[in-house]
Amino acid sequence: METATENTRDLRQQAGNAVASGMTWEQALRAVTLTPAEILGVAGQYGSIDAGKVANVVVWSGDPFEFTTGVEHVYIRGREIPLRSRQTELLERYKTLPPKY
Repeated sequence: METATENTRDLRQQAGNAVASGMTWEQALRAVTLTPAEILGVAGQYGSIDAGKVANVVVWSGDPFEFTTGVEHVYIRGREIPLRSRQTELLERYKTLPPKY
C-alpha cells in the first residue's frame, strides 16, 4: 500500500484539473472530502459538515479549486487555528526594507 504524502499539497489543484476536464464541482469536492472518509471508514465523524461530526473546516477566499484562492480561516475540532507563524511575522517585520538590504 502506498503511504507517501508528498503530493498532498497539490490535491486541490488536481481536483481543479478534474473539474476543468469534465468532473462536476460537487463530484470533485466529494472526491477530496467525504469519499476518502468513507474509504477509511471514518465517514461517521469526518468528511462532511453535519451535526455531531468533528468540526475540521477550511474557509477559502473563493473557489478552493482555483489556484489564486487563499485560506482565510482554519478550524480544527471547532477551534480556530491562527494562520500567523514565525515566517509570516518575519515577513511583516522585514518587507519594508530595501530589496538589496
